Amino acid sequence: MHRRSLLGLAAAMPLASRALPALAQEARPVRLVLPFPAGGATDAVARVLAPGMAERLGQPVVIDNRPGAGGVPAAENVVRAAPDGLTLFFTTSSTHSAGPAVTPNLPYDVEADFTPVALLATQPYLLVISSTVPARTVEEFITWAKARPGQVNYGSSGVGTAPHLTGALFAALAKLQMVHVPYRGTGQVYAELRRGDVHALFDTPSTAAPHLASGTVRALGVGGRETPLVPGLPSLSRAVPGFESEVWFGLFGPARLPAEQVARLREAAIGAARDPALREKLAGLGAEPKGEDGEALRRVAAAERARWTALVRDPGIRASD
Repeated sequence: MHRRSLLGLAAAMPLASRALPALAQEARPVRLVLPFPAGGATDAVARVLAPGMAERLGQPVVIDNRPGAGGVPAAENVVRAAPDGLTLFFTTSSTHSAGPAVTPNLPYDVEADFTPVALLATQPYLLVISSTVPARTVEEFITWAKARPGQVNYGSSGVGTAPHLTGALFAALAKLQMVHVPYRGTGQVYAELRRGDVHALFDTPSTAAPHLASGTVRALGVGGRETPLVPGLPSLSRAVPGFESEVWFGLFGPARLPAEQVARLREAAIGAARDPALREKLAGLGAEPKGEDGEALRRVAAAERARWTALVRDPGIRASD
């Protein structure tokens, strides 16, 4: 080999060696850790957005469902992960707003131990009841429940989750004595609703819709804006003034995630949420796409956390079981 060729090869070697880690990084999948099981609203929204993120990042994006314990194990998994952009927390109000309000001594700090990346979507909560309950309106359900103090229950995806506190808020404002029954995910509550062992559930339209279509449960009202999946539902605030509850979906990384990684992930996530085809799919789940940055996510999580914290401090609320 000529001397000039050897010198050119030697000069190129450092550049190639520096490029190898970047290429290896892009070939490795980004893991979206979810605090709920497959089949729920969080899983459905994540699976709509993951392909759009993968396309924009140029690397695979995989879903890692880690349900149970109010999302604490899933959150800890992300907190312990390297801040390399390969492990992200695709989560909701339950872990970053409701959970800290109920359990202030969590094994992590939801502000300090996570890097907010993007606010992606919201969904309103529906009041869903078992078809064994003889109520056709919110008012009729309240009257029925008031006649049975301590005998009417509602299910949720776990202690300290947003569906749990939504039920506690509804019961407090409607002056009902309802018993909370926690599960590992709202999907598990439907079998109990069908049998009549659970009377009510606050759930999102995407999870509730197929069960409503089967006729085994009924939706009585919506806690936010009207949803196209279940059109014509009255606002729950008409029967229970002051009641409103929606869930947000957001993306966090571990603490100390480098700014360049945050920017790259933010652009991919927001780009997916704003993609017309994916927006249509999200709307089909009853979700309202947002596509806002990490600061917007931090603000909405903090505001919701303050709201739930005020709720659980009310001496009339039992939000710890």
